[in-house]
Amino acid sequence: MMFRLGWGILVCLFLALAAGCYHLRLEPATLPVQRAVTARAAADVFDRVRDVLVQDGYAVERAERRDNGEGGGITCGYRHFSTRAGGISQPVGGRLYYHRLMITVNGGEEGAEILMESTGLEIRSSYVYEEGGAVRSFAKRYPYEQYPGMFDLKAVDRELARVRGMLEAALRQGER
Repeated sequence: MMFRLGWGILVCLFLALAAGCYHLRLEPATLPVQRAVTARAAADVFDRVRDVLVQDGYAVERAERRDNGEGGGITCGYRHFSTRAGGISQPVGGRLYYHRLMITVNGGEEGAEILMESTGLEIRSSYVYEEGGAVRSFAKRYPYEQYPGMFDLKAVDRELARVRGMLEAALRQGER
């Protein structure tokens, strides 16, 4: 009886600890969203945000203003923002995290809210192997929706926090 109880406690302890491990994630979790608020007009904020993203190296694919001038949406192309390397299960070049940054500016003349989110999250890895005396390679993409257990979402949090800090600093400079 004590033997069974001991094993039962060990299994419960393992499940409780493993539940927090992203490697065991079976379903995609909701990706984080960062939020910033400013007293500047939404139309000015929209232009400034677009310019700062381009200066930072993001390729703006689409920037659509709302007809009423109260903000709009900015969608950027895929960008590498983090590399996870090392360990037994990592490919030689590491796991390269890519995402598309989507920014939404809401508000009007009295102020604006900026929402930053990561879309199209994926890992890209390259593999090298030997076949028939020749060295060959291939690249593979792992979309977050299909492989959620491969992703450490802390990297996404860090990138969105970095972008938020950069935008807040740029908007503070413009207020002076």
